[in-house]
Amino acid sequence: MAGFFKPQSGKPFILVSKIKFDDYDTDQSGYLDLQELKAVLYDLGMRTSETDLVGALLALDKAKDGRVSYDEFKEWYREREKRVDALTLTEDSQRVLSQAIQFFKDHDTDMSGEIDRHEFELMYRDLRDKWRIVSNEFSTFDELYGSFDRNRDEKVSLEEFVQWLVDAGSIRVSTEAD
Repeated sequence: MAGFFKPQSGKPFILVSKIKFDDYDTDQSGYLDLQELKAVLYDLGMRTSETDLVGALLALDKAKDGRVSYDEFKEWYREREKRVDALTLTEDSQRVLSQAIQFFKDHDTDMSGEIDRHEFELMYRDLRDKWRIVSNEFSTFDELYGSFDRNRDEKVSLEEFVQWLVDAGSIRVSTEAD
């Protein structure tokens, strides 16, 4: 059976790529459509503009049928894992990163991959009250918002949010060479 192997106990193990694929294949069609692919990319912390989304579909869709099969996903997933092998996170940082992505998603009500100023005000309260990671070093809300919105586009992307956490020391990233 494709995607499975038999351990000595006789019970089949499912490959991680198959588990991930099935999680995102919400309509259980055996393929990822654009919306399902958008969820994959979002969970990986990638921006999902319509242009980027179509580009990702074109890159993954080797059969050129407008959807991503499990085999196409598995090939991409394996390559992605190889690329990130050079970066390592401590166990605590992995936990914080997972929580940070979920925290961001909870406040990104339109799943755009960006938090606008209004969403950020609500997110800030949770950062301050629940996570206790925002100190009083910023004299104004605009100053704080600017520390997250590095490209000054009046939105905080998931990338900017994670980078802020890295800069604040909440997430530690190193390479194998470190």
